[in-house]
Amino acid sequence: MAFFKKSKKAPAPVKDQRAAAPDQDSGAGRAVSESEKECNKRIAVATYESQFPEKMTAYALEMANRMGCGIIAVNCANLTHDITEFFSNAHDMAFDEFKKNSDRNAGDFRTKAEELGLDFFHTVHFSNIDNAVSAVIKEYGNPEFIITENPAGTAGAGAKAKPGKQEVRILLVDDNPKFLNAVADRIRLQGYEPLTALNGKQALEIMESRTFQLAIIDQRLPDMDGLDLITQLKEKDAAIASTLLTGHGDSKLKEATEALESVYFEKEDMGSFWGFFRKFLISLGPSEDKKPVLARTFCVYSID
Repeated sequence: MAFFKKSKKAPAPVKDQRAAAPDQDSGAGRAVSESEKECNKRIAVATYESQFPEKMTAYALEMANRMGCGIIAVNCANLTHDITEFFSNAHDMAFDEFKKNSDRNAGDFRTKAEELGLDFFHTVHFSNIDNAVSAVIKEYGNPEFIITENPAGTAGAGAKAKPGKQEVRILLVDDNPKFLNAVADRIRLQGYEPLTALNGKQALEIMESRTFQLAIIDQRLPDMDGLDLITQLKEKDAAIASTLLTGHGDSKLKEATEALESVYFEKEDMGSFWGFFRKFLISLGPSEDKKPVLARTFCVYSID
């Protein structure tokens, strides 16, 4: 946990090509109620998940109670691309699911705040934390303090993130950028940051310096087919789990995929794939070393 001295001005929005469009942000641009305006002292609490870490909320509640501040709770989903024509319904469902989960999970945070007599406001932003905090400042004015899981982000104070025990790494390979981005965005909504490649060569180069728990591979790549890539990935790391996604499959391809101890999915049936993906993440627990590291350390900073 790091504390930073007050800066002279509010942080400016970070220029980030990955930030979502304004209409994807359920918090920005809305009218602030009179009760929100009357709460002059606030602490903003921002997380990259639909649920606030327990240690984070406990610290925020203690600080807010001690200082007599209200709380602005901000859930962020860092989407990096606009919705494409690929699986637009799946995107809409993912956005809605994240919003509903965030609203529901903020209920416990709200209850604890109200038990302490603290004003509590909640908002969801489909952007990175930097842009979300900037939107909160624009809507509510400068908070007294900001508690965030983005140690080197808006504060700009040179904070360093503490390394986690083991980060869950996911490799995503497809030569169609729109499909690649659509799947990557959905994975981000689950709280994970995939590494992406457009061909087999890029994927193998990435594997030289990193290990992955899961590789999601397209069958038709410009420089090799997906089965060849899966074979080479497993030669580098026999423990890696793999799935083959294809829009041009048949029973023979499925058999060949399963012979490599890989899971086969048709792109027309992404619902089955996402079901597998959730079960795979669950299978990584309950060992602490196998839980995703989602910036569990956090920093606190203040602005004028």
